[in-house]
Amino acid sequence: MRAVRFFFSRWQNWIGLLIVLTFTVVAISAPLLSPPDKDTQGSFKKVGRSTDRTPHPPDEISILGTVPGQIDVYHTLIWGAREALQFGLLVAIGAFVFGTLFGAIAGYFGGFINSLMMRIADAFLTFPVLAGVVFLQQLVAITIESMGGIYWFNLYYFGPVVDFQFTPPPFAVFLMKVDPILISLIIFSWMPIARIVNTMVITLKNADFIQAARALGGSPARIILRHLIPNAVGPAIVLAARDVGSSVIMQATITFIGLGGASAWGILLSIGRNWVIGPGGGLLRYWWVFLPVTIAIILFGVGWNLLGDGLLEVLDPAANAYGGKSLFRQKQKKGKNDAQPAKIPDPIRHSPNPDLALKTRGTLLTPMSNSAEKHPVLQTARDALAKKDFEHAVHAYSHLIKHRRNLNEIRQDMIDYARQFPNQPIIWNLLGDVLIQEGKHEYAEKAYEHARSLTSVINKGPFTK
Repeated sequence: MRAVRFFFSRWQNWIGLLIVLTFTVVAISAPLLSPPDKDTQGSFKKVGRSTDRTPHPPDEISILGTVPGQIDVYHTLIWGAREALQFGLLVAIGAFVFGTLFGAIAGYFGGFINSLMMRIADAFLTFPVLAGVVFLQQLVAITIESMGGIYWFNLYYFGPVVDFQFTPPPFAVFLMKVDPILISLIIFSWMPIARIVNTMVITLKNADFIQAARALGGSPARIILRHLIPNAVGPAIVLAARDVGSSVIMQATITFIGLGGASAWGILLSIGRNWVIGPGGGLLRYWWVFLPVTIAIILFGVGWNLLGDGLLEVLDPAANAYGGKSLFRQKQKKGKNDAQPAKIPDPIRHSPNPDLALKTRGTLLTPMSNSAEKHPVLQTARDALAKKDFEHAVHAYSHLIKHRRNLNEIRQDMIDYARQFPNQPIIWNLLGDVLIQEGKHEYAEKAYEHARSLTSVINKGPFTK
């Protein structure tokens, strides 16, 4: 309930939610707001002679005017909202499902599998979306033509048209029903989701409840689906919400520039593109040709982005700890030392025998930095260490790591403490948690692996030297 109250305490979230709900209601009520008739083709409705190539201003028949070919702007605006909502949700859901599974599987198995799968995601990130759209468009066209069909892209306002001189095979029927742009955007939208889920899973897979699930004989599939994914999809939901708006804008753009697609809003803008600047240079003389649809596209994208920002505030694990302020806003208040973190030492990389390397270097703790005075929990953790109250010290450090506070100081404390007690797995786990929060996944995985190896051979109590 606290998260819900915080969400509705920000006026930006109200605006985003209102815009999204408005488009949703319009999409659902499209048959009532603009009923189709015998002259309706999909999202396009003729209200005059199709040979009339001059746009007509709003009147009692067409309340938002017409574009060349006498296509009703109002009807396309209403039914285009339904198509846009369906398209955006399909792209977002497809990218969310695939990206979540991909990132979770890679993070759970770790090691070489994780590195390989994440490099595949990086490769997809470097591939241009428009190039992928053109490639899939041509692939579908060539496949259908090889089966004896004829394929046209965007024949006027009817959208993609396929003609077969015989009964097409099932695979050709499937290609006829698939929107290449929809598939392209799913293929090139899942990578950010996979990366963020991968980071969350790497952090969570060493948690106590995951270790308990493994000890009880849980299979990898069950652990991933029942335990890891439900606890790691929060940030991914934020990205998926933003993908709804961005994918609709991308579809309209691709349709407008003539690379295919069936965006009703994009086709309407394409038909009236020659009348954006009317005769005599009047920019707003034929405003109904482009202004209503342009405003609808902009509002659709802004609404979903504002909703995504609101969900980010709610799902940010550090928001409640900072009194309702997001971690991204807290970064603006960080000091100079936090803005330029010191180089992270990697005690594992510098020696094949970390225990031997650590025993020969350093003391227990470095002097307390000024940032420790700003956060009493860090002071409490260090005081507990000084009193040998290790249980409370670990609890305090874990709290700070969870909420991403004083990571530089905590990392140094863990390294110094590992030099004093190199055989304690809890220290290596905490060091791995810090490195995860700082984005050093490779080093964090090494710390976790070392902690697991120590756990398998140590049977003594915690923090015994």
